[in-house]
Amino acid sequence: MNNVVVPRTAVFLDAVATDRRWWWTLFGINAVGSAYGFWWYRDQLASTPARYWLVVPDSPGSTLLLTVFLAALLARAVPGARPGQPVRVRGAWGTLLAVALASNIKYGLWTAVVLPLHAIASGTWTPPDVYLSLSHLGMWAQALVFLRLHRPARGAALAALGWLLFQDYVDYWALHTHPYLPDEALEPAARAVALVLTAVGAGTVIWSAWQPLRGGDGGGR
Repeated sequence: MNNVVVPRTAVFLDAVATDRRWWWTLFGINAVGSAYGFWWYRDQLASTPARYWLVVPDSPGSTLLLTVFLAALLARAVPGARPGQPVRVRGAWGTLLAVALASNIKYGLWTAVVLPLHAIASGTWTPPDVYLSLSHLGMWAQALVFLRLHRPARGAALAALGWLLFQDYVDYWALHTHPYLPDEALEPAARAVALVLTAVGAGTVIWSAWQPLRGGDGGGR
């Protein structure tokens, strides 16, 4: 049975990453999700000086970046990207892709870890907690799917690591712009999870940047 299921799964995942119909679907999902996420952050943004807004909405900022990349794919603006084909994305688009994918991995998993931690500690598991945890796992999943066939160059992947470390610094030390927590006592755990997931998110993208594309391109520089 595995000989049948695994190839079909791979074909499906490749289609999600490289079929324009799926690009349109994901563009719509991420655009709506980003809009909802910015609305969810409305109170925190209102209480934060505008000059710091860039570093406040972590999750919707991540999905917005992927939305922009999907729009570029749909507009055929990404050099070398063709439906059905793997591509090493270089230049500015490669940097945007690397940051988008590393951020989606990190912040998708962050919410799916921190909210259950609070639920376990408080004994309360609300429907919004369930919805947010599952929807954020979708961020993680879509990033992994895209990394199968859309891989940034090495420099872009390292830039993504720098951006995530910068986000951790401002979120938990310099400005405390991390997302509102259901209990402020969670901050040490949330900070530790963020640091671990910076390594996971950026590490996944960096690893992919050093791998050859299917068919071989010698790795991305």
